[in-house]
Amino acid sequence: MRYLHRSQTNKKIAGVCGGFGEYFDLDPSIIRIIWLSTVLLGGTGALIYLICWLVIPLSPEQNVVTTFHPLIRSKNNRIIAGVCGGLGEYFQIDPVIFRLAFIVAVLALGMGILLYIILWISVPSEK
Repeated sequence: MRYLHRSQTNKKIAGVCGGFGEYFDLDPSIIRIIWLSTVLLGGTGALIYLICWLVIPLSPEQNVVTTFHPLIRSKNNRIIAGVCGGLGEYFQIDPVIFRLAFIVAVLALGMGILLYIILWISVPSEK
């Protein structure tokens, strides 16, 4: 049986997002993006994060093997910060589709710039 723990190896603040990533076998960057979006857009994400920090125990093991393909910002396929190139590489879709989606989100909803900045901050750059 698998248990949900806070990660000791993949953490930025308390290891909550890293723990969820290890539990669901997902890239923790995706969990961080969702969490940061809930903090910035709804405000309840910070409270939920604090509750998870208090309730979820720290992982007893330090060597956790992860099998996910990491979401990173691309250095090769970039126009501004490599966010769309990284999304394209992660989902194996042409990055132009993501660029068009961000432009539509900026023009139609006004949230595209905020979403792009959230991704720019939370997704690590390619080494």
